[in-house]
Amino acid sequence: MAPIFPRVLLIGKYRDSGSGPGLARLATLLHSLGAEVFLESQCAPALQHDLRLPLLNLDDPDPDLDLVISLGGDGTLLSSARRLAGSGVAVLGVNQGRLGFLADIPLDTIDETLPAIFRGAYREDRRSMLVAELWRDELRVVSGLALNEVFVHKGCGESMVELRVQLGDRPLYTERADGLIIATPTGSTAYALSAGGPILSPGLPTLLLVPICPHTLSARPIAIDDRLELRLSLLAARHPAALSLDSHHSYPMQAGDEVRVRRSPCEARFIHPLDHDFYGILRRKLHWGELPGEERC
Repeated sequence: MAPIFPRVLLIGKYRDSGSGPGLARLATLLHSLGAEVFLESQCAPALQHDLRLPLLNLDDPDPDLDLVISLGGDGTLLSSARRLAGSGVAVLGVNQGRLGFLADIPLDTIDETLPAIFRGAYREDRRSMLVAELWRDELRVVSGLALNEVFVHKGCGESMVELRVQLGDRPLYTERADGLIIATPTGSTAYALSAGGPILSPGLPTLLLVPICPHTLSARPIAIDDRLELRLSLLAARHPAALSLDSHHSYPMQAGDEVRVRRSPCEARFIHPLDHDFYGILRRKLHWGELPGEERC
């Protein structure tokens, strides 16, 4: 019987030769499950381990894949999901990093977990993404995707930025702060959480706005309908400000620029084991809801 995922691409952490043994272990297991296995061409040069796998570029217009397995941490998984946006290809995250909130399958358990997934014992998890555009003098100069957050901030400067925030054409507020995070529910457990934002259930159709060190102490995070377009105008900045997407791509901004943020028509598609539980991960990884001295469940 043909495997559920006949063509599988392996991605390791870029510029990290330590991914080699783990990728070799995954390739051997996948071959035993009847899958055709490829290695992502951009991560191949860093691997000292001779995997002898055919190479495939994830940025090809039609990668013709059924599954991508990302070995590393959440950063590697986020990068894979962004590059696959709109393709419909599922991503499975195997953790060889630190926290591993999204890449939730430990490499040590892969020999038991992966065969079960290839038998159909898995659940699918679709996550919303954001598209952000940077406009200057009525021209769009940057457009990009984010799975966690869009962040407008003071860059390397010491002074705050002044932002006017609108929901479409309706004014929301004007704020002086070190920056403003616009997060998806997925990103609510990332930078936005560290900045004092709430945790959002992954399936909520919501955008989260979290100011960073606002000048007005009454400024608080707010969740809004993700069908609305957000417009952030940079009114003033003593030093060059910046637009960052998932803390991965960063673009310089100047006074008068506008950032437009809306929900992308693309979604990230993740595969998890059947026992995957978002709230269980919160308790296990973030110690969410624990009392002092309480045993973890």
